[in-house]
Amino acid sequence: MNARAADSAPVLSVEHLSVFAPTRRILSDISIDFPGRDVTGIIGPSGCGKTTFIRTLNRMIDTTPGLRVEGAVRYRGQDIYDRAVNPVLVRQRIGMVFQRPTVFPMSIYENVAFGLRLLRTEEETVEEVVRRSLTRAGLWGEIGSRLDQPALELSGGQQQRLCIARALAIEPRVLLFDEPTSSLDPIAAQKVEELFAELRRDYTVIIVTHNLQQAARVASRTAFLYQGQLVEFGPTEELFERPKERLTQEYITGRFG
Repeated sequence: MNARAADSAPVLSVEHLSVFAPTRRILSDISIDFPGRDVTGIIGPSGCGKTTFIRTLNRMIDTTPGLRVEGAVRYRGQDIYDRAVNPVLVRQRIGMVFQRPTVFPMSIYENVAFGLRLLRTEEETVEEVVRRSLTRAGLWGEIGSRLDQPALELSGGQQQRLCIARALAIEPRVLLFDEPTSSLDPIAAQKVEELFAELRRDYTVIIVTHNLQQAARVASRTAFLYQGQLVEFGPTEELFERPKERLTQEYITGRFG
């Protein structure tokens, strides 16, 4: 198989996915494929199920009591919800960056090294990976000389990129972002957006965003969710300029509801 064919094959495949809370259905029968080395945007109004959906893709949904998942999420062909699959290994392969930076009260260096410590990585390798991860996250030039300083002293944008570096350090294949720039100022948000163009060279990137302009800028494909259902999915340019569904048209033109 050549590289182009390999990249077009789905890394993640969602098959008839539904999520139920005790009194209601949150997601309903969603099927979607995510190929390698691509950026996919997930858009939709508040409360449509975007965050629930992205949390199903690496079993972070397991941390919310009372939710039940039906259907399959396949990573390279294997259902991550199979009882024989370790969710810790799932999250190592499918990393996640949250809406607000989740830095730990420790040094910059130890934040990036955190997952590597859990994996009992040799210190010489840890140093190499920390530097590489900070470089890939666009931070090394800004903070490489002060790695011993507390991570909480960094700006909000730097903290978010530090979280990206920490996710990269454990060598995932898929990166999930849940509205990663919503709490950042425009300059910091732009720096995070610029990372997506770099990350897509080596990773499958999936980003939930409430910002339609952001989806148009960074995603090559976009999915529109409404009331827990997948309304439309396709190339971003086509979805924004020639949507097939009336709901999509109303949402992207601001005439929704």
